[in-house]
Amino acid sequence: MTNLIQSHNRVKHDSNLVWRPGRIFIPAMQFTGMSVTAINEGGVANDIYGVGWEGAHTGAPVSKEISTFGVNGILMETAADEVNTYLPMPYDLDLSKRIYARVHWASGSTDVADTVTWKVWYATLVFNTTAIIAIGDTGGTALDVVVPADDVPVATAYAWAVTDEGYIDAGKFGENVEGLLFSVEMDAFDAGLSEDKFLLGLELRYSPRRLWGPDGMSHEAKAPTFIAGKTYAS
Repeated sequence: MTNLIQSHNRVKHDSNLVWRPGRIFIPAMQFTGMSVTAINEGGVANDIYGVGWEGAHTGAPVSKEISTFGVNGILMETAADEVNTYLPMPYDLDLSKRIYARVHWASGSTDVADTVTWKVWYATLVFNTTAIIAIGDTGGTALDVVVPADDVPVATAYAWAVTDEGYIDAGKFGENVEGLLFSVEMDAFDAGLSEDKFLLGLELRYSPRRLWGPDGMSHEAKAPTFIAGKTYAS
């Protein structure tokens, strides 16, 4: 018991531990830049909701069922279609480490040579101080290393595709930053990619700082090969 108490008293710093990465996945259908449209049927009191679920920003991204599977994504039909969202800063995010981002998407294409380019922008918010702004093609900050163009991964329609990661450099945010805005744009796609293209969501990966001490881990949290896997790339 004495050894257990002594061990507990010593572990107050993240530098004593090696954490797995923290992750946040924002499903496309939960982006706050998507909203239900309304048809006015004779005055404000008679608006009928549920007509459509569409983007408020650049282009015309809309909710659509993915094939006939009973689940929806955000259909991006035109280059520069864009959708935004906001979220509070993860409570355990280590500001001294990189923040990684990758885009989840799907397409009806079966041609592994088909390519889609996605762009991600961000802006920081200080609660009770900073105004919410429009970001993306109209403002905000691009990732320091951008999300690479991504090919259709396999010759199977509507396979769940995930881009390689881009990232925000370490130390870009002050401690008073507590809110984040993100924008995801389908920037371009191959001329022959005529099939539906869906945004499924945005994933953030970061190194956590969870303990009482002010320091973080000595190194970034290393990502396993698979999200819940036990193996790591060399």
